[in-house]
Amino acid sequence: MTEVRDAPGESEVRFACDERFPWRRTLRLIDRAIATHRLDLTGLRVLTEAGVGYRRLTPVLAALAGAAEVYAVGRDSVTSSRRDAERQTGWLASVAGVQDRVRLFPTRLQAPLHTVDIVTDLPGVRPIDESIVRNLTAGAVVTLMRGTAAWRSPDVDVGSCRRAGIPVAGLDEDAVGLYRWTALTAVHALLGLGIEIAGSTLAVAGDGPAYGHVARALAQLGARVFVVTPDNAGRVALCGGERIGRDLGDAAARSRLTEADALLACPADPTRRVIGPGAEIDARALAELAPHLAVLCLAGEVDARGLAAAALTTWPVEGPAASFDLLPQAVVGLHTAGLKVGDVMARARQRGSSPPVAEELAAAEAHAELLPKDVKPRR
Repeated sequence: MTEVRDAPGESEVRFACDERFPWRRTLRLIDRAIATHRLDLTGLRVLTEAGVGYRRLTPVLAALAGAAEVYAVGRDSVTSSRRDAERQTGWLASVAGVQDRVRLFPTRLQAPLHTVDIVTDLPGVRPIDESIVRNLTAGAVVTLMRGTAAWRSPDVDVGSCRRAGIPVAGLDEDAVGLYRWTALTAVHALLGLGIEIAGSTLAVAGDGPAYGHVARALAQLGARVFVVTPDNAGRVALCGGERIGRDLGDAAARSRLTEADALLACPADPTRRVIGPGAEIDARALAELAPHLAVLCLAGEVDARGLAAAALTTWPVEGPAASFDLLPQAVVGLHTAGLKVGDVMARARQRGSSPPVAEELAAAEAHAELLPKDVKPRR
């Protein structure tokens, strides 16, 4: 096995390119997920991203599932460089023995798009716009590697895809059990902040399926759980929580927040601002209400700078938490399920099914979540 030393500053295990990275366990997780989802990409070509940390797993996963070729695109970001993404992805492909089928490209347009069967909407590939669509083969498909709530038209131009006869589908994250990783992320963050879950009072603000998983996990670990949600009290009680209000602008909810040790933001809409200017409550008002409160952003948006200026502990420092930055099994599960959606659609297209039928088959066979027929742009 070739050892590649880390770049300066990359001392965390998940960024390692040597024996510190848990590559044997990671490959076992991938093999198990492929078997569970019955993912078989034999003969297919996949366009996805090269990444750092646990985000490097996807090209290797596709190759181990039998893909004829995987085109992995790295990209410079605020947290890592394209070179790091290529190095870490290439290293894992090498130890997995699939380096001959994982090809690295500096940009998505340099990949042989006319041969691609499955396009993922991961950051290295986005935006999937007209420049991509017009170069794809007639049988290509696009899989959104998250639920449709996370889809934004600047990332994936669904209109162009549909005009070109390219099926597009997302993933029903609840149906494949992925929200349990959100709950584990909450546990990880609370313990990291020194907040004992057992015996603590914790407030969860959210809607959709994720908040219930978080509330239930915290209650089972011994916390008293307040929930701020539009859902009714009966549903909240089934999760082990106590509903204290509809949203953080509710006077009843604000009065109870003074009892909480931490507030966990967990909305279904990833663009919804929970705390900040124009939101239900701003950072200064929250600090005046509960100056001891720790704020954890599991999804959505919070004004992290405003919270820091108000001397409130915030996690993570910027942006929402990503469970796949913490846990390899989270990204393995998510991306195996996402590739399965693409697999079903691509096979359907090879059999001559129309794009709408291919999408419906993915919904029936792979827990796909479909966009409306008359999609409206989401910015």
